[in-house]
Amino acid sequence: MTLFLDEKCVAGLLGMDDALDAVEEVFAEAGRGNVTNVPRVRAPLGEGTLRITAAVLNTMGYYGVKVSSTTIFESSAGRVFSLYAAETGALVAMVQVFAMGALRTGAASAVATKYMARAGAHRLAVIGTGRQARTQAEAICKIRPITEIRAFSRSNENRERFCRDLAPLAADVRGVESAEEAVHEADIVVTATTATEPVLLGKWLAPGTHVNAIGANFEHRRELDLDVVALAAVIVTDDLEQVKYEATDLAAPVARGIIGWDQVIALGDVVAGNRPGRTSDTDITLFKSLGVALEDVALAARAYEKAVEKGLGVRLPDLSG
Repeated sequence: MTLFLDEKCVAGLLGMDDALDAVEEVFAEAGRGNVTNVPRVRAPLGEGTLRITAAVLNTMGYYGVKVSSTTIFESSAGRVFSLYAAETGALVAMVQVFAMGALRTGAASAVATKYMARAGAHRLAVIGTGRQARTQAEAICKIRPITEIRAFSRSNENRERFCRDLAPLAADVRGVESAEEAVHEADIVVTATTATEPVLLGKWLAPGTHVNAIGANFEHRRELDLDVVALAAVIVTDDLEQVKYEATDLAAPVARGIIGWDQVIALGDVVAGNRPGRTSDTDITLFKSLGVALEDVALAARAYEKAVEKGLGVRLPDLSG
């Protein structure tokens, strides 16, 4: 039996708590060597880009493939994840994953923050106020006692809407007039932009700050200046191969000899306890998020199992041939 789970169904099945549990579990398994993540493949598609990702979750019994394109950034149309049972190869679910993408990316940053930010971190700065920024803040507020959120974006209207939406998350949620003002004395910083030039400068960071950089996963995009990377005592990413061709934030300092790729750690190794997420309270730490397929498989599997349990989703005709 193959289930089709549309956006509405997925939203009813998965919340941020589900995402946090699933993402932490799958990265722990990755650190134990039980997950294979296939780095994202990109191909020209008209004026856009076709994107294909895949992962195998051996101990969880699933593998999956996601196909999407840059022509549908603001639509769920065409963003479909295919989930398979590893033992039989059966297609068990087709899942629309537009909203799920922001959910799992937020959860990945929160998991990184759990292991890399100081325990008492409570001031959050967010640069960028779009859909991804919202789930970043929501997820981080679930794993650290956030009392203050400062947000900056170029649009006053978007900034004000963002602060209204996030008001229930912290006692003090406010927009500010510059990225530097947002970052001043922050414990945790999130960059969630489509910038092509750095929006976060190392000279703004206080000792002990943790940075989640999530927006720049195309080679022409960049959110961090060289000093952010140079100052980072611990640098972590979600896939050690994919980062080399998707993250100019790290490729640029590698090219200049500021860091080497051997200094970049897999998030799975941190979650599994193989490597530390920080070594002191004064460390500046950096998580470079790409958004990888193992997160999609974990959440799609969680949605599928809950749908089966609750009798939800649309049963598709027999596809076994």
